[in-house]
Amino acid sequence: MSDYNVEVIQSTDIEAVKIATGKCYNRTIGDKALLHIIEAGHLSVMEHSIATIDLTCSQKVLAQITRHRHFSFTVQSSRGMDMGSNGYINKEANPFFKEFINNSIETSIANYNEAIKMGIPYEQAAYMLPLGSKVRLTISGNLRTWMEYLKKRVCKRASLEHRELAIEIYDVLHELYPNYINLDNLGICKNCKEASCDFTTHSRTQKEPIIIDLKHKE
Repeated sequence: MSDYNVEVIQSTDIEAVKIATGKCYNRTIGDKALLHIIEAGHLSVMEHSIATIDLTCSQKVLAQITRHRHFSFTVQSSRGMDMGSNGYINKEANPFFKEFINNSIETSIANYNEAIKMGIPYEQAAYMLPLGSKVRLTISGNLRTWMEYLKKRVCKRASLEHRELAIEIYDVLHELYPNYINLDNLGICKNCKEASCDFTTHSRTQKEPIIIDLKHKE
């Protein structure tokens, strides 16, 4: 089961983009013409379609995702509800360190729960929650914003948790807009030298890296 619970709760049909673009060029715009416009780098037309996504992430990734300032965010409040029951995320691969981090997180959450029992307000007790604790949020953005976000966050160089989350977001948006939200249009992975990456154009198989021509490498 996914840690991230990614779900599209609202989306605008791509026809809004075609209609707006048609006004710009004074003609009817179909898929072929729109793809040509996107390939030419004129992504502003994609701002006419919007997708709203509900998801879960850690407090750590929340601090990263909110740096993408063209999105609109509504985040679960720590003032009036129990945040300790949300669970937590720990992506440490080393078994020893993973257990150490788990123990630390669980101790912090236990202290948070004890503080609530003592009558400390939720928003004050929330200072005790670790960065790994989960939080729910809703994000709205136009397709240009989503494309620019995905370009940065599905990359192998993104943090592991954020990359996993971004790949799930890519999957749901690709299902909605397969002709537009895909790696070719996002411009990622082209000429990439990260041979260990497991992200391919239309399907992914774990532990099966992209084959990269490294002849140019010294």
